[in-house]
Amino acid sequence: MQLKVCLKTIFMLGTGMPKIPISKTQVIASPIEKVFEVLRDVQSCPSWSPWLIVDPDCKLDVKNDYYSWEGAICGSGRMELVEEEANESITYNLSFLIPWKSQANIRISLEVKGDATEVTWTIEHSLSFFLFWKKKSIREHLEADYDRGLLMLKDLIETSLVPSNLEFLGREPSPSFVGVGIKRAGSMNGFEKDIGTSYQEVKDHYPEGQVFSVYYTWDLVKKEVAYFIGVRLDKTPGVIPDGMELINVPGMEVYALRHRGPYRHLRNGWSAGRMQGRAKTFRQSKRFPPFEIYEDENWEEPVVKICLPMK
Repeated sequence: MQLKVCLKTIFMLGTGMPKIPISKTQVIASPIEKVFEVLRDVQSCPSWSPWLIVDPDCKLDVKNDYYSWEGAICGSGRMELVEEEANESITYNLSFLIPWKSQANIRISLEVKGDATEVTWTIEHSLSFFLFWKKKSIREHLEADYDRGLLMLKDLIETSLVPSNLEFLGREPSPSFVGVGIKRAGSMNGFEKDIGTSYQEVKDHYPEGQVFSVYYTWDLVKKEVAYFIGVRLDKTPGVIPDGMELINVPGMEVYALRHRGPYRHLRNGWSAGRMQGRAKTFRQSKRFPPFEIYEDENWEEPVVKICLPMK
């Protein structure tokens, strides 16, 4: 009995709670004074939040020194400014309440780099004890979130807007089709450049075809990705170019989202899909991998439909 009481006390007080330290850096082409001004403006924080963009219907309460949110998809939490040193650093307390309780100390440090400013976002999360076994996975997903947030902050400061727009299309049928293209696998490092090169290679062979990508592996822990990128065809071609292969995409029901904006922000759409699934908006099927369809010819700022197969 005493042991049970002791363990319960440790759990409730958070003693020995697993810590997740994360540090991410981004260089922003703007004077340090302007960067500090934007970071100090709590009213602007929701504009570059990696969590709020995935849930446009969440409720916000924004004050001078804090903002809180509550939504069916992004959960609930609060970020409060607690300390600042002009043009040097800002410290926030970040609390997540839903989907899991955690606390984080956030320090954003600034350093002049020529005509630009280096922004370092340092966080130490404290997780509930029962989430210890998920520590590594949670860390990788949080790191991806902070990368997305810093990219949006960079655009907000450099261009006064965040060119990442999501449209939640919901459940819809996806017809079957065949595709010819390239299958690649490797490290996530340099992925954006690699898939851009593959996109151009596919378009060189099929300039009129609509491009799509299938993601067989996207492992944030191992930093591994395996994907196919090709063009949709109405029928099987007689000849397949060297180095390419044929795949069949079956007809299915999908949960669909549309992202408009530069490719560097496309992960906002994928994160939104993941969080929609976690919130049980739909049940994802594993009988076919998730895929994306490029709805225009502009690789720099594509319109992309993300398709998540449903059960």
